[in-house]
Amino acid sequence: MRHILLGACFALGSVSTALAEAAEGAAKKGMPQLRFEDFPPQIFWLVVTFTLLLILLSTLVLPKLKGTIEGRQAKIEGDFALAASLKDEAQAAIAAYDKALAEARNRANAIAAEARAKIEAAVAVRKAELEAKLNEEAKAAEGRIRATKEAAMAEVRGIAIETSRAIAAKIAGLSVDEAIAGSAVDAALSRTH
Repeated sequence: MRHILLGACFALGSVSTALAEAAEGAAKKGMPQLRFEDFPPQIFWLVVTFTLLLILLSTLVLPKLKGTIEGRQAKIEGDFALAASLKDEAQAAIAAYDKALAEARNRANAIAAEARAKIEAAVAVRKAELEAKLNEEAKAAEGRIRATKEAAMAEVRGIAIETSRAIAAKIAGLSVDEAIAGSAVDAALSRTH
């Protein structure tokens, strides 16, 4: 209310000064600011206007301006603090991500090494089983070959005994006993081995 009153006084003072100057200006020629006799009222109204303006600015404008500046400063400081905390959170998240990634890599390497070891162990077991099976089959085959060879040798011996008896009978006309022919064939076979 006080400000409105001061503003109204200022306006009335300005209007009255303007009217007085207009009336005097009509009577006198020239610029009123440059006439020395008009200086005291101009200085009076300058002081009144300046004082009113100073009171108006100090009571209304400057507190609002100061509040606005302080509010902006507080908001800027809050934004800086928030940005710093978000930056710290981001760095912590990056560090946690890097740590989790390294742990995942280590786990993957451990799983791969464990799988490789299991596979190598399974391959070694399977290889040993196959080698044992092949050894058994080779021994069985050697036994069959030996039996077949012995059977063949026995058959060859028998054929050789009969052939030698038949040759001795046809060529020399001799009848050779089977035991004598057997010992002669055995002696001949032992020299070839």
